[in-house]
Amino acid sequence: MNSELPRRPRRTATSDPQLEVDTDELRRAASAVDATGDRVTAGTAGEPRPDQVPRWVTTDAAAQAAEAARQQLAVLGADIADTARLITEAAREYELADARAATRLRLTR
Repeated sequence: MNSELPRRPRRTATSDPQLEVDTDELRRAASAVDATGDRVTAGTAGEPRPDQVPRWVTTDAAAQAAEAARQQLAVLGADIADTARLITEAAREYELADARAATRLRLTR
């Protein structure tokens, strides 16, 4: 018995003529995502310095854990900023596609 479900064709912007994209909303979303990336990246600054006296056995381990967390926040912040850039690019590409379609439509009349 085959338990796989039949595959439906993947829909893309070109295969669905009813697709509508609100590019202004995409840009607002990209701005919000970018602001989130900025807040995440801001978490990498201003870490407190550990007390030097008394020097606890766990001080070095805590410093290493803090540095690892700082590095991960920097990577996450950069990834989030890249996602915002991709959303903005998608909005621009949708607008360009709309402009090309409008030109083709005008030329057929």
